[in-house]
Amino acid sequence: MQPASHNAVRWVARTAMGIALIILAQLLGKAFPAGAVIAGPFSVNQLVTGSLVNCVLFVFTAVSGLWSGVTMGIVSAMLAQFIGIGPAVSAVSPVVALGNALLCAAFALMLGRERAYGARQWAAMAISAVIKCAFLWITVPLLLGALSGVKPQQVQMLSVMFSWPQGCTALLGGALAGLVIPRLRKLK
Repeated sequence: MQPASHNAVRWVARTAMGIALIILAQLLGKAFPAGAVIAGPFSVNQLVTGSLVNCVLFVFTAVSGLWSGVTMGIVSAMLAQFIGIGPAVSAVSPVVALGNALLCAAFALMLGRERAYGARQWAAMAISAVIKCAFLWITVPLLLGALSGVKPQQVQMLSVMFSWPQGCTALLGGALAGLVIPRLRKLK
């Protein structure tokens, strides 16, 4: 059995690596032209960034556990805002952080302590994606409606960006993670 300090160091290292990968994914997404739109305000940038972020959250939650995923989801969302790559309305960042934390918590809880994989893993990722999407779809418009100084066009655009596209990126991120996780398990 490994000493507790060794496990703590491993947890911190993995969590920090996950946060770095999420920030890298967010920076990578900014490399796509702002006008590269898929539908409405759903852009290629959001598709790439969101899918990669959700993939990292799923993978690290599966590998390092619930608290690693939750920490990564919260810290990366707040750090993205701090370095200028977060949502246009900074008040949305804590809501995104909570959405990420919900995704990780739901996924970890559905996987269970024995971290069952296979069909259970896929179902857990899909349900977690729906939970995150529903949370953001409901919460972001409520928050934006309560804020003064946010233009109606901006409220409309952000409300759509944090609706069904969140489900798409979480499901795609889960699909990518579903391909990565079994390979990581073989390395252990």
